[in-house]
Amino acid sequence: MPAADERRCATTTAPVEDQSEAVSKTRPASSAADLPVAEKRASSSSDVESPIPSDASPVKLAVARDGQIRFAPGSRLLNNLSWVVGCLELANAGDFAANVWNQVPIPIYAIVLMAIGGTVAGVMCLFAFADSRHAWHNIQFLRRQRCQLLDERARCREGDADSRALDILLCVSFREVWSEIINRWAMDILMGCGAVFISAGTYMAIAGANPAVWQASNLLSGYLGNSPMALFALVNSSWAIYIWSVAQAHVRSSHQHLAGSRAAALVKRRSRNLQLFYAINGTASIVGGVGSMLTATYWWGYVLLIPVIISSIFCNLWWRHRTGYTRSRELPPINPTGLATGLEFAAKAEALLREEQPASPLQAFVPGHPSLSEVLAFLRQNGLGDALCLDVASDPKLRGALGLEHVSKGAEFEVGLDHLASLPAAWHLDLLRKADECISREGPMHFRNRERHLAELLGTCCSMVGKIDFEEEDSSEKHG
Repeated sequence: MPAADERRCATTTAPVEDQSEAVSKTRPASSAADLPVAEKRASSSSDVESPIPSDASPVKLAVARDGQIRFAPGSRLLNNLSWVVGCLELANAGDFAANVWNQVPIPIYAIVLMAIGGTVAGVMCLFAFADSRHAWHNIQFLRRQRCQLLDERARCREGDADSRALDILLCVSFREVWSEIINRWAMDILMGCGAVFISAGTYMAIAGANPAVWQASNLLSGYLGNSPMALFALVNSSWAIYIWSVAQAHVRSSHQHLAGSRAAALVKRRSRNLQLFYAINGTASIVGGVGSMLTATYWWGYVLLIPVIISSIFCNLWWRHRTGYTRSRELPPINPTGLATGLEFAAKAEALLREEQPASPLQAFVPGHPSLSEVLAFLRQNGLGDALCLDVASDPKLRGALGLEHVSKGAEFEVGLDHLASLPAAWHLDLLRKADECISREGPMHFRNRERHLAELLGTCCSMVGKIDFEEEDSSEKHG
């Protein structure tokens, strides 16, 4: 673990209620009527005490240049990998014409191909550096949260429930932060720099009649331009092997301790998706690294890059749609029952919102005539509180009710569910309507992301904690 990650940061957090009170553990939901719903929360917080505190502080928002309200950069983990990054390997092949027609005089068609290849590589580097900025915001968020977890861990006694819960969160945090660093930020920087060298060297090859320019072109578009790709291949393939092994351990442990449950199947699906990504990504990076170094001398090295380019595009799509996830700063309670039931609930809720598209999603989860406090409790419990705060802050009338009507462009401010709960009763109907709209719009993607995150946590929990007796745990939680 890097030394930078050992820093201690002070934090104050509050517990989040256990999802196990809200959902059935095993019975699937086929319709809105079958879906388990949130129960009254008045006494549940005393029934179950979370073994790990969760951040209930307000969400940080910012006014963009266009006047729109957005989440402040670095305030949450975002699955915002650019699709253009999947085409970065095309920049690796941008010097094709320069290396194949490495002769004087240069044919006209070769000059045209060099100009195209150099331009493609130059454009790709811009997208790579832009994406690295987004990745850096994610890394900053993850490192701050990791500091908070390390600080909490330092205050816990070894072997108690809090320390075990924090160990699980720290394991997942370690993989999150280093996946963002290796699979995204480092890839963007190294391949972006390589694209700059390749672009410059390819353009210089057009003036290859000059011996000095010819040598500089060979150096830039050949060895210097391709070295970052080879370096990245070594690091990325090693990381891919590690994550693949961790995912396999999750499959084994969840099958052993959660056999026959829907939660075990969801953990397995998550793990297999990860394994497929890292198997292809790790193999392609090795082949691409070798191929890129060969292209400086042998034209047939570009043949090796063809499957690498295809696999790079596939991995980009797979990560954005099947593997990566967006999550807020709030963390769920870490206990096996809560994670398993929360995971199953997220999968059922996502399927309900995607397939049935109920007219009033809020009624499907909190039926009857729920009060604002009950709705806010449900949203907080399921990680949708930040989305509602953003929606409310984006509404001029409700923003005015919160006293934020004069927030200027570029400014950052905070809004929390506690602020919404304190609004006068005259605003409650507007808030309930906003909550319904928020679940309808953000719900399917949110619960899909939540399912992936909870599957990661539950797989880690099964690997670290050992055998789980759900019935015994439920009894001890309610009477302990």
